[in-house]
Amino acid sequence: MSLLELKNVSYTYSSGTPFEITAIEDINLTIEKGSFVGIIGHTGSGKSTLIQHFNALLKPTTGQVLLNGKDINQSKQSAHEARFKVGLCFQYPEYQLFETTVYRDIAFGPTNMGLSEDEIKERVREAAELVGLTDELLKKSPFELSGGEKRRAAIAGIIAMRPEVLVLDEPTAGLDPSGRKKILGMISEFRKSTNSTVIIVSHSMEDVASLAEKIIVMNKGRIYKYADVHEIFTKSEELAALGLEVPPVTSIFLKLKEKGLDVNTDIYTKEQAEKELLRYLKREGIAW
Repeated sequence: MSLLELKNVSYTYSSGTPFEITAIEDINLTIEKGSFVGIIGHTGSGKSTLIQHFNALLKPTTGQVLLNGKDINQSKQSAHEARFKVGLCFQYPEYQLFETTVYRDIAFGPTNMGLSEDEIKERVREAAELVGLTDELLKKSPFELSGGEKRRAAIAGIIAMRPEVLVLDEPTAGLDPSGRKKILGMISEFRKSTNSTVIIVSHSMEDVASLAEKIIVMNKGRIYKYADVHEIFTKSEELAALGLEVPPVTSIFLKLKEKGLDVNTDIYTKEQAEKELLRYLKREGIAW
């Protein structure tokens, strides 16, 4: 079932001036309800401009953006409603924390939705539990938190609005391995527990491959390809031509396959690589 649809969407910055530049052009895209979609592309390919159209932060120069079949740019009211239904979390969202306590920061979105105090409290607690923030942390100033905790608090503020679509722009950027693992686990758990549609933009091919079901490849403001993970990452030469790479472990297994080893090449994470190597070694009679 189609949830989010873009029809012939183009967007031009500084239109009618000497600085005019078309960031995305003739985008046609359908994202199904409950799907997990990754977006990849080199810097300047149009990724950030694209996702800002999903909740009417940007209005297309031409074309339509439909949410549940309705044009989100039809009126100011429809655009306002879209920003609650499609939660967009920008890169380094912790820089947008500003309230006196973590609780109040997470409650900011639900409060602006006009919800009752009881409903706001329930949503804050629910979101905090989902991202792993304790009651003690909720009482603290957001500026007392660690980098990873701040990131989780910022994302919790989006989750507390219970969006139909959660869009995350580089959610693990700048985090250490431990913080990165927690964020990825949190995103996965959110999707499992809510069955919401999740869209993630990332330069990390491993992150995208381990989470997403389908991937949008952006190039020069257009969708170069939109397909499942396997189809995208088996085209390593095509990706290289776009300035992108398959996950490192995928590259290794593709090379092993080229050398004649009978290994599975649908390998995108270290955990998958370990299992596949053990399977291969055991089959060949050289596992201990």
